[in-house]
Amino acid sequence: MNCNTQVVTISKIVNGGYGLAKTDEGKTLFVRYALPGETVSVELSEEKKRFCFGHVVEVHSPVSGRTSAPCPYYGVCGGCNLQHADYATQKGLKDAILEDLLARSPLAQSTLEHEALKPILGAEEPFGYRQRIRLKIDDRDNPGFAHFRSHKVIEVDKCLLAAEPVNGCLAELRSHADFKLLAASADEIELCFDQLTGAVALRLLLRRPPRPADRRRALGLTVDIEVLDRVFFFGRNFAQEGPFSCIDTQSNLLGFELEDKEPITLRWEMGGFSQVNAGQNLKMIDLVRRFSRPHPTDRILDLYCGMGNFSLVLARQAAEVLGIEVQGSAIRSARRNAEENGLTNCTFIKSEVASACRELAADNESFATVVCDPPRRGLGVLAGVAGSLARRRMVYISCDPATLCRDLQELVGCGFSIQTIQPVDMFPQTHHLETVVVLEKNRT
Repeated sequence: MNCNTQVVTISKIVNGGYGLAKTDEGKTLFVRYALPGETVSVELSEEKKRFCFGHVVEVHSPVSGRTSAPCPYYGVCGGCNLQHADYATQKGLKDAILEDLLARSPLAQSTLEHEALKPILGAEEPFGYRQRIRLKIDDRDNPGFAHFRSHKVIEVDKCLLAAEPVNGCLAELRSHADFKLLAASADEIELCFDQLTGAVALRLLLRRPPRPADRRRALGLTVDIEVLDRVFFFGRNFAQEGPFSCIDTQSNLLGFELEDKEPITLRWEMGGFSQVNAGQNLKMIDLVRRFSRPHPTDRILDLYCGMGNFSLVLARQAAEVLGIEVQGSAIRSARRNAEENGLTNCTFIKSEVASACRELAADNESFATVVCDPPRRGLGVLAGVAGSLARRRMVYISCDPATLCRDLQELVGCGFSIQTIQPVDMFPQTHHLETVVVLEKNRT
């Protein structure tokens, strides 16, 4: 056996999707591609003073949930890290990761004893769910994904997580001469499926401003590739340009429709943020609405509101919704969405969220419910200020269980009780996890 290889038994899965074990020297070992209860040979890849990392090279005693990864790039591409588990096992692993983090936090007594933690809400489609993918361009001008913890790019012809139209477009681009010429000046590309049109839009990150020949080639791609309707260029030192399209459109918007008593159409600008899993996003919107329990007299504050993913649905039942977001394109989209859906009780402010919350608190503003969907870093020091703005409840949408536990501890200390913790599997085949939490303000 290689001196850099050890045989270990995996005790559990921890945040990040790693199997946990101990090395022969007693160090904590984080293992990729392992499952709890397995005995595996692990090749050590990175060693620190008190812990190290490694990956499975042989499984000696596989557990029942192990399966063969269907993706030919699995283990090389740095994206997925749970394809070695069947989907039922993946859901169980994510439940266990969240429960473990909560149990090891000071929140254990307030969250687990009254069964606040619910089983994960799984996806109907564990593959083919991504409406958007971003690929690097390798040194041979081919699109691909980065290796794990590396800038090296592995060329791919399809991604099993991507929606079928996205993969169809990628396949045609890879064999098109004009795309190869465009890719020679690009660092990465983004492919986005527009549910409202059924077409795909392409966005290229160029190393230099586009030239007339680039624009002609972009237009030609939309002529030759039926599913591709628009091409955009952008750069780190110049603004987005486009669309270039054979259908004579100037729209830079993508969107989807939310079925409701009256359907709601939500659009955002190319290059802006939207949830990549459309099916699970609809479930999450419904969760936020139910957990917020909007009343016709309620004022609701939506922090990190984006293009109004939650705001518009809440505005249908509340008296007023105030959305705050720092990204200008998202605020433009939110205002446009409210207008196009006939909602006049929404106000959207472009501001850094922390400073806006401090201003609201200084003005003694209050809201029946505060909804917040922060980035991966969580609320941090903003938790107490945001909590002070809520009279009745907070609905917290988290994309990182570790920062969620930290923020929940702060909010409990500010006078909230955790009522429900509902994990949502937005990203099957990966360790990533969304969680929707309801906190009610304690009566004094």
